[in-house]
Amino acid sequence: MKLNTVNKTATIVFLILISITECFSQNYYVTTKNDTVACNQINFFDTNAQGKMIDFEYVNSENNTIRLKKKDIPEIKMICQDGIIYLRMPLKIKKPDGYYRYGKRMVSGKIIVDVFDDVQTSYRFKENFDGSYNAQDVMKEKREGIYLRHVRLPDGSVYEVSGLKGIKALKSIRKFMFECEQYKKEYYSNPKYQTCTFEEAVFDYNKMCP
Repeated sequence: MKLNTVNKTATIVFLILISITECFSQNYYVTTKNDTVACNQINFFDTNAQGKMIDFEYVNSENNTIRLKKKDIPEIKMICQDGIIYLRMPLKIKKPDGYYRYGKRMVSGKIIVDVFDDVQTSYRFKENFDGSYNAQDVMKEKREGIYLRHVRLPDGSVYEVSGLKGIKALKSIRKFMFECEQYKKEYYSNPKYQTCTFEEAVFDYNKMCP
């Protein structure tokens, strides 16, 4: 996946390296009207800064390359390429028909985790109060952009776990995960869970408690 961070236009590029026969059953896209279109492969799709798809190219089941632009592109809610899922994620869960971005399904199974990451990290010289740089040339980190992590539980409830605002949601998810005694025991006995990512922890849970 290639992200164009220069002009802040979200760009996702798929590199296709498998045969047509392998792709046929795995590659497709789904519209917001729940129409599913099978493809031999998805070549790429681009979105603008607001998340709307503006360029979409795929190879249909007749092996014809189809490229659509802007208004010709149907409202797409999911794309599956080689078993990897990209889907439309609302910026606000309570407003699913509002602004959105296209993210990637990071964890599948009993608990599902979808992530959109447009966070850019840059390091700048730390400035003195008068605007000049200090003698030590100390660098400071600056983060910009949007990061979304949506977590779906088996009952259909969806939580956003992104930064500080996700702490409350994380407590509810953790409570659900700890209902599985095997995972709860592993969590408290294995030091891995003090440093691993959230996605790794959920992946382990799905394996232990299918």
